[in-house]
Amino acid sequence: MSKQEFLNQFKQARANFLAALEGLDEREASITSSTGEGWPSIKDMIGHIAAWEREVLIADEMIKRGEVSHLDTINKAEFNQAQVAHRRSWPLKQVRAELDLNYEALLMAWDEYEGEDGPAGSATWEPGQPGSLWTLVEHQKEHGQEIARRRNLDLEF
Repeated sequence: MSKQEFLNQFKQARANFLAALEGLDEREASITSSTGEGWPSIKDMIGHIAAWEREVLIADEMIKRGEVSHLDTINKAEFNQAQVAHRRSWPLKQVRAELDLNYEALLMAWDEYEGEDGPAGSATWEPGQPGSLWTLVEHQKEHGQEIARRRNLDLEF
């Protein structure tokens, strides 16, 4: 997959994700699921995406400085739990602002790479490859579908 194809997929996934958030208010965003499965609230899912995008930005800066990315050393379960707890008291507006800022920062960071290269070379844009950023697309699709389901929205992902 080319860098441009990845960017198109990432942008489309974000547009679909944001469509699932259209009209979302603080009350609805904070309702916790009674099923006990997955993420407790919609705001938790939004914060989860924002947190991982922030970590990707940090890793990108590390790589640009010639350092090794820290992403492979993160315990995902512990990280996710800590990030949900960290953002739980934030208002929806703040979580959304972080999400929006990270999106713009990622696009700018990736624009700095020449040609097809990215932080992990051309593998950056390929699903299932070491160093791939494809999980950023998958998270938006997965959580967007769950949010649409919880909100009874008929959206395509």
